[in-house]
Order: sequence, then structure tokens, then C-alpha cells
Amino acid sequence: MRLGKRFLGVLAGFVGGALLVVVFALNKVLNSRRRILKRVDAFAEPVEERVNEFIDSVTVKFDEVKEAVSGYFEQKRTKTVESDRNIKTTPG
Repeated sequence: MRLGKRFLGVLAGFVGGALLVVVFALNKVLNSRRRILKRVDAFAEPVEERVNEFIDSVTVKFDEVKEAVSGYFEQKRTKTVESDRNIKTTPG
């Protein structure tokens, strides 16, 4: 009987200690995660701003090139139409 009670006491102590370790470790992990997330957010904001600025500048450049190319092709089209009209109106 004594051996059984001692074993149960040791087992209860072991289980109780394990539960305390889990509770304190979980608390420490959650605090660590909060600190890490704060640091990541502090680092991510400037990076996100830079990426957004880069995307905006690329968009502006793309629009400028698009307008320049469409203007160029519009001029070529106008010249082609005028050439076609001149060819059709000349007596031949």
C-alpha cells in the first residue's frame, strides 16, 4: 500500500509540474509572439510604403509610355489615311 501511495504522489507531482510548465511556457510563447509581431509590423510598414511608391511610379511610367505609343501610332494612322486619300484622288 505504501508503494502505491508513493507512486501516486510522485505521479501527481509530475503531472502537476508538467501542467505548470505548460501554462508558464504558453504564457511566455504568447508574449514572445506579441513582441515579434510588433517588430515585424514596425519593419513591414516602411517596406510596404516603398513597394506602394514603386508600384505607383511604375504605373505612372506605364501610362506615359502608353500615351506616347498611342500618339505615335495615331500619327502613323493619320498619315496612312492621308496617303490613301491622295492615291485615290489622283487621276490615274
